[in-house]
Amino acid sequence: MSEVDRVAKATGGRAWSFLIVGEERQFQGNAGYEDVVEESYSYDSTVGNYRRVAVGDLVVVRNSREALGVGYIEALDVVPDQLKLRSRCPRCGNTGFKERVTELPRYRCSPCGTAFDSPKVETIPVTTYRAHYGGTWQPLEGCLKKTQLTELSLSRSDQQSIKAMDRERTLRAVADRGVRLPRQERAWIAARQQPLELPGGRRRTTAAARRGQDAFRKALVARYGLICAVTGSAPAEVLEAAHLRPFATTERHRVEEGLLLRADVHRLFDSGLLTITPELVVRVAPSLLGYGAYSALEGGLLCVPKNHALDLNVVKEHYAMTTATW
Repeated sequence: MSEVDRVAKATGGRAWSFLIVGEERQFQGNAGYEDVVEESYSYDSTVGNYRRVAVGDLVVVRNSREALGVGYIEALDVVPDQLKLRSRCPRCGNTGFKERVTELPRYRCSPCGTAFDSPKVETIPVTTYRAHYGGTWQPLEGCLKKTQLTELSLSRSDQQSIKAMDRERTLRAVADRGVRLPRQERAWIAARQQPLELPGGRRRTTAAARRGQDAFRKALVARYGLICAVTGSAPAEVLEAAHLRPFATTERHRVEEGLLLRADVHRLFDSGLLTITPELVVRVAPSLLGYGAYSALEGGLLCVPKNHALDLNVVKEHYAMTTATW
């Protein structure tokens, strides 16, 4: 029994990472696949582990640098007898050749070192697959980096598009970063029909309100996970990067002066209705104490780890300035 099968038997299911390559694709032997990152992943019978992927499996979708999101496979489309174009090195027949930007000939084969202008093209029969996970998808937005994913992998290969993951450890790692998946039972909807062609584009986007704001938010997500510092775990779509010092005054983004806050909490924070003591205790303005959802936040400890990056002098400054108006 393989390590993948042993873990699957012990935990009741498998886990995989799916590599989305897109514009980062280096090797030119395959033309790539049509994926809608937040909805589905396409592959075929030339890809390693293609037979093992099943409904109910946990998947982490990644690029070459970080995890993009996680979900459970809800359905699999299988289409046999398809034709696929595949390009090979004309000398050794390998598909692992790269396109060169500044040198000629255009391509160079990594295994044998041959440079050439035109690859050998063949047509092969394949079965194509599309794994659907959009109903349980939760964005990770890079809060798990490549090194962390490598530690969770059951494969040592960097080249696999579909890599086996340790299911239980992956679920724990995702939960530790503030992500809350729906109940797994949602994945077992085998009877539902999915179209074979999905609309292009992405379902979720992150808008940058100011230059640098998106990078600032990404840095905070990488540091703290998808966790509102005041209320705890929250969907990625409602988390915003907040400044302890007004950006309009400093015009700089420092992780030491930033917090991830839920959108409504961020508004209260910027409006001087919520602040944090130097001991990292949440304080709410007296004018909000009639609102149960917000008065319940009074006295709570900030949801940050002990090794947080916060500049406590700046926290103290924000607390003094805010409470002076109450």
